[in-house]
Amino acid sequence: MRRRSLIIAVTAALGVIAAAVVAPVTPSAAADDLAEVQEAHFAVIDQIASWDALTPVPRLGQIEGDPVAGTIDIGWVGAVPSEVRAIADAAATEGIDVTFVPQESSEQELLEVAYGLAASMPSDGAFAIGIGADTLSVEVPTAEVAESVGSEHIALEGEVLDVIDDAEQAAAEFGAQVTVEETDSAPVNAANTQLQAGTALEAASAANLSAGRTNDTSVLSGGMRVETQWASGGWVSCTSGFTGTFGHRPLIVTAAHCSDYADGRAVRNAADTRIGTSDLVRELNDGARPYDLGVIAASYDARTLPRIYTNETSTVNITRSQNTWPPAGYRLCSSGQVTGWKCDLTAGEAYVTCYSTPRGAECMHVQIVRSSGASAFCLGDSGGPIVSLPTSQGAIAVGVVSGVKSRVSVRCSQEGLIAPISQLMTAVEGLQLHTLNRP
Repeated sequence: MRRRSLIIAVTAALGVIAAAVVAPVTPSAAADDLAEVQEAHFAVIDQIASWDALTPVPRLGQIEGDPVAGTIDIGWVGAVPSEVRAIADAAATEGIDVTFVPQESSEQELLEVAYGLAASMPSDGAFAIGIGADTLSVEVPTAEVAESVGSEHIALEGEVLDVIDDAEQAAAEFGAQVTVEETDSAPVNAANTQLQAGTALEAASAANLSAGRTNDTSVLSGGMRVETQWASGGWVSCTSGFTGTFGHRPLIVTAAHCSDYADGRAVRNAADTRIGTSDLVRELNDGARPYDLGVIAASYDARTLPRIYTNETSTVNITRSQNTWPPAGYRLCSSGQVTGWKCDLTAGEAYVTCYSTPRGAECMHVQIVRSSGASAFCLGDSGGPIVSLPTSQGAIAVGVVSGVKSRVSVRCSQEGLIAPISQLMTAVEGLQLHTLNRP
């Protein structure tokens, strides 16, 4: 009998899964105080992550924080350099307790194994790989769930087990473990159903939308309702994320899947007026580490503003962008055309998720978030902005809506997936977000 040392767990009951969902911490501090504390934590984490990114061998592992308690736990492989400890010591003077937690493997090492595993799995099924502290958790939807979301079922047998065995051996070289579970949820991108070619959003459907600017054409902000025309001629509905520039070209950041992972697609606002063309998707989504990010390239005479809409008229300023993935345990806000503006999200672990498409699975680096309300995201929220809790100055750009982990319905879910905004600048040199401090 062939050796089977990896752990296979079947998790089918909804109650078991629900119990594993970590609800956001209810802070004892006022909301404004919590926002300020989180911003200070993010600055410390960005400093440490930026230092690590400049080293030949990254050693940063899983990061978790508790802004209410004032603590940050940072996974680190090997001895912590004096320069990094100095950052932690400086944070201590501000009341932030940074603890370095020994890990055998860095997140970068685990990502390499996860992408290798994803590339070798069957290409026609949806699945996800969670990245924890020295662990990779392969999550394969049950046959019933796979069918419900329009994906092929991946059976845990034969060549699939051989692929997982190879990943287990690769992870073991870094001191990490691979586990496998068959789950009652599946990753699904959060773009809305295609509309017929040349038709607008129906009035009845539009009445159910909670947020999103509808008709801007020459002065653009994030949080707009946008539609992209696919090769079939139909239009797919999403939400725009953040504004920026590439060279002298104004742009809006959104999710790559909103344009069917392609450049050159026409993009219009919800009032049927063209506002731009999908671009930079190939650079952001087709590399060694694909990201669910792309942009809407606007006309050169368009003007962008450093803000996002939280409804048709209200806005929040964007002060800066986060330089690393959103650490687990922090409260986040989102603005989507379906779920509206809300601040009930808590960041969780990193993932490599693979969405099923007619051409095969599209895999990319994302982050899970969990809502304490009815839904994290619904279909149509894709590309919408994810930000920190706003302070009196504004909010930090953290990511854009990527997908949902769907159980009962493929339209909405309490668990969502986001594409970290930090990946923009690492993949496309010269691309800049428009923030209050960066015109």
